[in-house]
Amino acid sequence: MSDLFFDRQEESVLHEGHPPVIGVPDGDGDGAHPRRAFLGRSLAVAAAVPALVMAGSSTGQAQSQSQNFLPTLYRGWNARNFQAIMRHENAHVAALVSSLGAAARPKPNFRNLPQPNVRTFATVSQTLENTGVGAYLGALPLLSPRSPFLSATGSIALIEARHAGYLNVLLNSQITMNVEGAEQNFEMPLTPERVVQLISPFILDLNGGPPLLPLNNDIDILNFALVTEYLEAEFYNINVPRFFGGGGGGGGGGSRGAVLQPQRPQIQRGNVPGSTAARARRRR
Repeated sequence: MSDLFFDRQEESVLHEGHPPVIGVPDGDGDGAHPRRAFLGRSLAVAAAVPALVMAGSSTGQAQSQSQNFLPTLYRGWNARNFQAIMRHENAHVAALVSSLGAAARPKPNFRNLPQPNVRTFATVSQTLENTGVGAYLGALPLLSPRSPFLSATGSIALIEARHAGYLNVLLNSQITMNVEGAEQNFEMPLTPERVVQLISPFILDLNGGPPLLPLNNDIDILNFALVTEYLEAEFYNINVPRFFGGGGGGGGGGSRGAVLQPQRPQIQRGNVPGSTAARARRRR
């Protein structure tokens, strides 16, 4: 019974000495807000994470309280899903970098990414994916009306939403819960400023790249999305192999499907509104 309903993560895969996970500032200043933000919950100590309940078995109840268990519908289900999410995030990075070309920002240096147990890993993953959904929805209206990036960013946003729905259900939240802890009928966009607040606890420095804000043009917006994708990909590349096996999703090795190719026609950089090539064509 326990093997069917829970994915066990052995103690041997957990390593000590990881930097502590830090909290996030409350951007809206409303300390009396009745809903807990996902990020605050995901960065809390393990004791604050709600325990799972498996009725009818004292052994199951003890296991459900362990931070090394997650609920599962099928054997190996969570491993397959998290390995797939890792591949998706690395594919998003590859597609954005390819589309931006020389204008792509360098990958920031991150912190607080290794997680102490699988439960905390899944909860931080829930936060990052829900942040990604709101970030893309907030960025889409900022793109130029005829931007060649509209379709590409919308495609990535929908995959992020699929990830978020899986993680919400996995952790017994409402399937459409957003990163602020609100159950919703219509997805709420996040402002770029709010996205920066949510991801800042994981960014050590920008590695010589430009500031995250302001967003002045389509290139800035795509590079802003690239930061969130860099973060998600690195988070999964570090944690998924530790908790679920398989290689990291980046670079030349790792799990099946780690060869990253955009699954849509490549965006031509010369078509970017405001680019040098576009201005040269208008002059001709």
